[in-house]
Amino acid sequence: MNRETLLSQVAELVKTKLKPLVDEIDRNGLYPEDFMRELGAIGGFGAVGTEVEGGNGLGLATQIAVLREVGKECGATSFSAWCQAACAWYLHQTPNQAVKDKYLADILQGKVLAGTGMSNTVKHLAGIEKHNLQAERVDGGYKVNGALPWVSNIGEDHIWANTAQIGDGYVMFITGGQWEGVTLQACPEFCALEGTRTFSLNFKDVFIPDEDVIAAPEQFSDYIASIKSGFILLQIGIGAGVIDGSLGIIRIANVVNAEVNSYLDDSYDSLKAALDEAWQTTERLADLAWNNTPDNLATLKLRAAAAELTLAAAQSAALHAGAKGYLMRSPAQRRVREAMFVAIVTPALKHLRKEIAALEAA
Repeated sequence: MNRETLLSQVAELVKTKLKPLVDEIDRNGLYPEDFMRELGAIGGFGAVGTEVEGGNGLGLATQIAVLREVGKECGATSFSAWCQAACAWYLHQTPNQAVKDKYLADILQGKVLAGTGMSNTVKHLAGIEKHNLQAERVDGGYKVNGALPWVSNIGEDHIWANTAQIGDGYVMFITGGQWEGVTLQACPEFCALEGTRTFSLNFKDVFIPDEDVIAAPEQFSDYIASIKSGFILLQIGIGAGVIDGSLGIIRIANVVNAEVNSYLDDSYDSLKAALDEAWQTTERLADLAWNNTPDNLATLKLRAAAAELTLAAAQSAALHAGAKGYLMRSPAQRRVREAMFVAIVTPALKHLRKEIAALEAA
């Protein structure tokens, strides 16, 4: 398996298995479970794991490119795939071999579907909100209580990563829908991304054995630093895919209306040039993160710029399409809603700017 072969296979799977479902995913909240499992079977989550771990070892940059291929057709499914890839990334980076051996290969291969319940933790560490899960040490592990408002790509048969606060520290671990004391509740309806299996979670005296711990309290500070850049960079794959889809809408609109569309602020060429430049930076920073030498400030700035570019591209696609882009069946209005999500998913644009300002002031 090499990068070109993998991306070619992903593109074909997206075309044949995902594209026909996009409207059903967007309008009716269909969760494309079969596609997710097939994506895993062909290696679509395997780039963030080594061959020894059960992956293909192609690296973080390749994994981001896979998410981009998915996002070209469906931003929601690209986000679900991001959740899976992020959970795999956490396990690839864990210092604890037992939890890696127990879960990573199955996630990399799509045999087990997985989410990432880290939004609250990431915002808490940035000083934005309190930590919602609390843990106490018990014999053989930890007991966890609390609630989280939204966690995606999860279900009764799924697993996911969470962090709980314990005193002045934190413990990160794997849990799942069948764990005793875990309850999944439906969320209010979103304007998009309904087909991502997003639930609110309640933890009532949930026991986490030591073998399911990704990072113990004494490991957490170094560990969170090791995953942060990759966690953020993987999201750029979602945005890049939404931009690609928006560029496709612009190209079609220009077949008939190129002359009048030339008066719009953002053209196909200017947006494509900005995407190409951002993609080169993404691949460079991804290689740094994959080799455990991340550039966090540059990553935050790139992620913020990617959110802004995704918003601009989607809006431009709608404006290029004109009245046709305002129809409910038009992909242009879906891309606008997907782009909004890229800008508000944790770390949101305002969150990114807060962290950038803090680092630049330090």
